Amino acid sequence: MDPSQPETFDHIYAAPAPARALVPAAFPSQIAAAAVAARLRVRAAKLLGVSVLTFAVSVGAAAALPRSSIVSLAFLVVAGIAFVGAGYGATAFVKGLGAASTAMGTFAAVTVTFANLFMMGLGALTALLTTMTFTRGRQIRSVGRILLPPVDDGDSWTGAGLSSAGPVGIIDTDDEATRDAVAAQWRENGRTEHASVAAFARLTLDLMALGAPPELVADANRDALDEIRHAELCFGLARAIDGRIQSPGAFPEAARARTLPRSRTLALSQLAVDSLIDGALHEGVSARIIAKLARRCEAPAIQAILKEIAADEGRHARHGWDVVRWCLTEGGEPVARALEGAVRALPATMSSPMPAEARDGGWERWGIMGEALETEEHDATRADLERRITQAIAASRQSGFFGYGNVSVG
Repeated sequence: MDPSQPETFDHIYAAPAPARALVPAAFPSQIAAAAVAARLRVRAAKLLGVSVLTFAVSVGAAAALPRSSIVSLAFLVVAGIAFVGAGYGATAFVKGLGAASTAMGTFAAVTVTFANLFMMGLGALTALLTTMTFTRGRQIRSVGRILLPPVDDGDSWTGAGLSSAGPVGIIDTDDEATRDAVAAQWRENGRTEHASVAAFARLTLDLMALGAPPELVADANRDALDEIRHAELCFGLARAIDGRIQSPGAFPEAARARTLPRSRTLALSQLAVDSLIDGALHEGVSARIIAKLARRCEAPAIQAILKEIAADEGRHARHGWDVVRWCLTEGGEPVARALEGAVRALPATMSSPMPAEARDGGWERWGIMGEALETEEHDATRADLERRITQAIAASRQSGFFGYGNVSVG
């Protein structure tokens, strides 16, 4: 390269001049196709640069605006830009095959295509993970957004045996506003437990579609029954605290939740990541938090509920790990890579919505967590998760029994 000439994208990807000596001259149509391929490579490279820059800006925005839908949208924009760039790169590669294109031009087309595909996957995965805030265990989602049922008047989900206690005596306060706020939070807990019933139903269908063994299917169904009980306990407790007779309403959104991809390998990867985050992590954090709340709670009726839920959530977390290990065995290296990427993308901190009055831990005596407890148990659970998933992947690789799945789920 002449050092006096500036190095630009146009110079690097320019179509080569027709050969003058031993190689026969290219046809005009080949020269034109090579020129088109060169322009497409430049566009692909520029879009790659834009996607990388947008991703960096989005990461900064995520730190400044945690749990913001704008951040999730920004990461989706990254994926969209990279998708277009991959399209340009792939087209440049195809056009270059039959044109007067050099090996360097072909290599450049392949490189920018795969680089854009990588950024597309990274943007999509990060967009998904930024929507995954902490909830009480496994949840059902649509495009990453957690779906919860509405609350309507009715007593169908309040028959857990506490409603006869009345609004006085469950918690040690005479302040009506505080009682109402505590009851509202328990009702919110009930909404997440109710939605978890649908999540485990979805898990059952996913496991059956992938040919999972009966033990995993049976565990998913038993876990769904546990969540029904939890929802009844939460709504029953809320009624006992404030006297309002309310239950989850119709929940048609549950039927529109996401389904697995048709590719078996992709489906196993997605199910493994879902089970790692919602099962192993969220159920694990929930079990730890609720077990500590049971020890700190000063209301006997609430304490009994917390003990029951904590035991169940711990078992659900173990079942989540069972699904992860099965997906690893079935899906092999692609699933391992997806899990490693998910762990790297997990947020370092956890901050879930909670009433301002509960943040200092003042409501833990009534079974409502504070920020410090959430942070402590999240950090401990995440550290354990990172250790265990590293060991599980290493053991699977050493065993040599990695599979690579079939073409489709159904």
